[in-house]
Amino acid sequence: MRRVLLITLFLGALIQLCGCAKIDQLKILVPQGSPELAVTYLKAHDNYQVDVVLGADPLLAAFSSQTHDVIIAPTHLGVKLSGSNMEYIMLGIVVFGNYYFASQAQKLEDIQDLNGKDIIIFGQNQTSDIVCKHLFEAFDISTNITYVDSVATANAMLILDPNLIILTAEPSLSTLLKSYSSLNYLSMDPYYQMIEGETYPQASVFVKSSLSGTQMKQIEIDFMDATLKLNNDVEISAETAIELGINMEKDVLISAIPRTHIMYQNAYEAKNLLNRYIEMIYALNPMLVDKPRVEDAFLYKRN
Repeated sequence: MRRVLLITLFLGALIQLCGCAKIDQLKILVPQGSPELAVTYLKAHDNYQVDVVLGADPLLAAFSSQTHDVIIAPTHLGVKLSGSNMEYIMLGIVVFGNYYFASQAQKLEDIQDLNGKDIIIFGQNQTSDIVCKHLFEAFDISTNITYVDSVATANAMLILDPNLIILTAEPSLSTLLKSYSSLNYLSMDPYYQMIEGETYPQASVFVKSSLSGTQMKQIEIDFMDATLKLNNDVEISAETAIELGINMEKDVLISAIPRTHIMYQNAYEAKNLLNRYIEMIYALNPMLVDKPRVEDAFLYKRN
């Protein structure tokens, strides 16, 4: 009888251990800024390990080494790095037009206010630079561009010199607005829409092509849910983001979230918008994307 009891207890403990065993997490790599806000609610999800990085170099390394199951990256970068070898495919777009010109002293009421001006732009040959050049050409605007390495550097320069005009993005714009409530700023998005009819797909979600269809479907569902939650209650989302490691003040995040233009759109369903964007980049610099269009096989299509 004692032996039976011991066996029963052992089996019960084994079942408990198996039931509590943690499933393998999928690893997500995301750059700081609005893409990090997009994964606010995924950070708290048991199925994901979210790693936050600064700049493009860690993204380049991750695509090459395939260290992460999911990578959020500038759309054109992900298309270039994974479009040919198909080790990753594009699941969907998650950040749309989110760039702003800003100045403490210069008037910024219309895009023509930039004509003849010196402008600080972060990210040469990155999305920020590409969209600026496209707009300047379309609206016949002549500018003298100085490039810096990051949006943080651009913001710091504006703080030191109120007469500068810089390119910035959310949530950095709201950080500036907290200190300079009379800051002048101008969104690029309406002007891009005047030319193209739609916004631009700034950052997208790329997933390993080796993942199962079930995994891809669940990742998409989780991104849809996370982005909807982010926008549905901005105050709670700001509190949640801070609790999960974003080093920003609550009022800054409340201001920033609506202007980040974060939402999820399936890649295949957005292929017309995506291809117009890729064609525009290819026309400016073919080296940035290799091809003028993306193949349908590269875009995740819902079953």
